[in-house]
Amino acid sequence: MQLAEFQAAAVCLCLALILTTGSVQAQENAQRQIPPSLTECYNTTYFMNRDNRLPANMDTLISLIEKVENSYVATGYQMDIRQVSVALLHRFRQDGIMHAVGVQAVDGVIPYSPVGFQFPKLRVLLSRLLQGNANTFPNSSLTSTERCSLHFMMSSTFDKRVRGDENSVCGQLSQYRAQRLPRDIHRDTGSNFIGDAEWLDKHAKRSPSGKVRLGELDYDWGYSGTEAQSQCPVEDGVVRTPWGTVSAGALIAGVASGLQQQTVPVNTLLSLATQRGRSRAQQQTTASSIDNRWAATLGGDLAEVTLVQVPVSQYNTASVGATGGWNDTVLPHWYFLSQRTNLEATDAEIRGGLDGLIIAKNVAQWRTQASSLKLSQLLRMYYSTTGVLGTGIQACSRQQLFPVVAPTTEMQGQVSAFAQVLDREMQLSVTLQPESIATFANTASLALVTYVPQSLNDVSCSATTNQDLSAVITPMTNLFVFLDTSWQYSAIVDYVAYVLQQLNIHPYASSVTMLSAFDGSVIVNTTNYITDVYQQWNVTTQAQYNQGFNLPTVLRTIQNLTQTLLNGEQTNSSVGGRSLVALILPNQGTVNDGDSSYATTELQYINEQIPDLRFIYYGGGSIQRFASFVRDPTKDLFTLTTGSTVATSAGPVAKRIITIPRRIINPRCGSAWFTNSWGTDQMYQYVRPGTVNFYRMSSNYFFGAGANRVVTIQSQNGGSFTICTSRSYEWPQQNSTTSSAQTGTTDQNCQQINGNSYSYDLSNACNGYYTITQCPPLYLSVQPGAINTTSCTQDECQTPDQWRYLVSSVNMGCYSGVAGLAGSLLTILLALLLQQSVQ
Repeated sequence: MQLAEFQAAAVCLCLALILTTGSVQAQENAQRQIPPSLTECYNTTYFMNRDNRLPANMDTLISLIEKVENSYVATGYQMDIRQVSVALLHRFRQDGIMHAVGVQAVDGVIPYSPVGFQFPKLRVLLSRLLQGNANTFPNSSLTSTERCSLHFMMSSTFDKRVRGDENSVCGQLSQYRAQRLPRDIHRDTGSNFIGDAEWLDKHAKRSPSGKVRLGELDYDWGYSGTEAQSQCPVEDGVVRTPWGTVSAGALIAGVASGLQQQTVPVNTLLSLATQRGRSRAQQQTTASSIDNRWAATLGGDLAEVTLVQVPVSQYNTASVGATGGWNDTVLPHWYFLSQRTNLEATDAEIRGGLDGLIIAKNVAQWRTQASSLKLSQLLRMYYSTTGVLGTGIQACSRQQLFPVVAPTTEMQGQVSAFAQVLDREMQLSVTLQPESIATFANTASLALVTYVPQSLNDVSCSATTNQDLSAVITPMTNLFVFLDTSWQYSAIVDYVAYVLQQLNIHPYASSVTMLSAFDGSVIVNTTNYITDVYQQWNVTTQAQYNQGFNLPTVLRTIQNLTQTLLNGEQTNSSVGGRSLVALILPNQGTVNDGDSSYATTELQYINEQIPDLRFIYYGGGSIQRFASFVRDPTKDLFTLTTGSTVATSAGPVAKRIITIPRRIINPRCGSAWFTNSWGTDQMYQYVRPGTVNFYRMSSNYFFGAGANRVVTIQSQNGGSFTICTSRSYEWPQQNSTTSSAQTGTTDQNCQQINGNSYSYDLSNACNGYYTITQCPPLYLSVQPGAINTTSCTQDECQTPDQWRYLVSSVNMGCYSGVAGLAGSLLTILLALLLQQSVQ
């Protein structure tokens, strides 16, 4: 017996030493002041204005994480998903940072400090339950705006200061709270506030306040404020998703704890507590150990309810959940809450904690399926309509998974145990006995058991099942946006941003370039990160560009850009893999006769020399004035009416771009349409289960006769694919019943390949056609099998469940549609002279 006691004591001593060492080595975010790494976010008023931060949505969060992941790779550090998650927490998360009442910033004084009730929990997590550091974090991979935006998205706190907009904002929230309605993810009703992830008036853009009015939380440990408080405070540390607003800090902590699980004896943590006044004989817990997965997610927030709220509430009851709404669904910056009390477990914290716990209890298994799983990949899968690695686990199923991952008895034990530890770290307004803490923990847990299924009001998975064609396509495009800067920035920004957010602008996916529609000046350099768009294009930068719309300049600019792109693909032997789109956003500008004549001739040349380029107009006024400048006026013209519902207006534009097939080209042609060599060129492509990749090969590459001229799809790693082809239908696919516009019948052929290849012979595909424009292109689609048993490990994999295949173009030719290039150029020059004479 003595030996057993000695061994137990030794184990506890070792754990204490480990945890003590961990706390010493832990990141500075666990200390009771703003660390030097975060002072850049507080020593200026710039980032205090939320509109100067990046939009707080899941796409932004994933984009920033991808920048970090790619930077680690570039600098040679081998950082896996666990290390990245831990580094993000230790580098950017510090909860409970609040403004000091009546204190102004002066040299040497930052009027902010982590005094909110959320900080003690974070201190315990970072120093004892999620040890690590951010010593190798690539700070230079992110700009100061990106770093501070990431900090505010991951750090939980409330700003209850009076803002001056309460009469309009709080009233809408109150109305919403009384009339909660379910929301369909694919339905935008135009109502101002339906569902948690909906929005207040989109025109109520926030701006820096000229007068600072202060007010603080009612129950901050070691701190209290006395000035007026807002009826609908702002919550920080949250991000918007289509499946409800979530606490990002709890979410990423769930990932980290699931991959670094610790079960630590309660007595060990109590022995390390800041306040050690009580004797061990007084300690009562319903669990002998704390699972850090619980403490980092739901258990942590419920422990705060247990200690901060329940003891001072009438009849010792617990109230969980606090609904809220964003100022904008496209560019969310301000998240207003419908109440100012009982904020220890808001709706966003419940979702983030529950999502974090779901991931924490599954991520180790997922990592055995995909050993190179990245944090960005995991978040992309979980917050999607398809879920994680074929398990069906996804954000929209959180309510159904709640009783599975959070059994009531287990939850009560974990909340009680962690609350005992947290009680030693918080300066409460009351003194609690251990037996009361256990009782209050049960009360808090049961409140959540009732709240999640009845009141969380989340989008169900069934609301995501009715999808159109664009929903099963992974966008891959080179997009060039030409913006008429006479548009007022605040009036246009949501419409443009909405389109871009749908287009998968990520590394190894889509790219975007934004230019002036007046003179072709670059507004946003070509980028694969949507966060670059938010930073380079704003109300200040837009004002620097000449206003107006000049179609000839736009056409000359896009011609130069795309020819440069073709020459680059020639150098890199790239077979394409992305569509090519020019999105033009004129305001009220028109095209005079001279410009129109020039543009018509120039477009003929562009269509013949750059056959894959598609023009789409999304503009003000009568959009039909541009009908002669697009290939198909029924598909490529869209009216932009400011003040209209963003999703209703911009959604069809995004869908049109998404459904434009990717290019398959002969890279040997370049922009000169000449080659003296023939052979095989290839590219790797990727597709997720349940999605389809569509391709188009222009007849420019196979107009003339040529032996063994084929397009080949080669399966990789033994995967199963269905390949469909058509010469008339743009989107051939398995089980398609869509008819060809030309024949009125379904004109397609589908064939399955299993670990082998499929080839389409184009050697004589244009026989009987006199011109290139008469000869139809080849349309092709690739659909993967239902289950992928191999893990996609290449950097290009957006998710590890993607299927990899090889696309090859073999012995293709180079045939320009211009019968006499010199003659065509002369025509353009004559048109240009005519244009100038008219002007």
